[in-house]
Amino acid sequence: MIIDKIQKFNLKNKIIVNLVGFTLILFFLIYSVVIPSARDIRAMSKDIEEQRIDLEEKYLKGQSLRQLRENLKQIQPKLDLFDKIFINKNRELEFITTLENEANKAQVSQRINLSAPRAAENQEFQKNNLQLYAQGGFIRQLTYLLNLESLSYYVNVKLLELTLGESVGAAKINFKPPQTSPNQTNNINLSIDADTYWK
Repeated sequence: MIIDKIQKFNLKNKIIVNLVGFTLILFFLIYSVVIPSARDIRAMSKDIEEQRIDLEEKYLKGQSLRQLRENLKQIQPKLDLFDKIFINKNRELEFITTLENEANKAQVSQRINLSAPRAAENQEFQKNNLQLYAQGGFIRQLTYLLNLESLSYYVNVKLLELTLGESVGAAKINFKPPQTSPNQTNNINLSIDADTYWK
């Protein structure tokens, strides 16, 4: 029946009916298949872009972590040396004994004044004032200075003074200086004012 009616349509009406039917089928396919697929593709594209950005960030973090590890390996020996230059707060006696041993090696008389530590804000170390007074021959004083310089501790010398005679600045050393040999030069007084760093 419907087929009989369609056959009775003239060619123009058949073309219009076919076009309308084709258009309806096309809209149905677009609405039911293409639009949801396009939404899914956009969502996947967005997810892929987010994952790409996330992976790039992780890669860069991994690279900087690897670079940081390499830098740490390079500076680790320097960090160990840096730790050695600080004097341990609980080992004052060891530090003083070391200074006395160096004076004995150089055969000079020595007096040590070590002030109380001054804590600096936001710093892991403390700075102490150290005053050393020594008496002895010129060569022995130079030997003593070289011995002090060779110590692993960091001592920042602010003032170094060499004078002839018995007195060192305003202070006197009240002990007998070591005997000098005939080829030894005059008795020299050495005064050092320095900062030491304690951790």
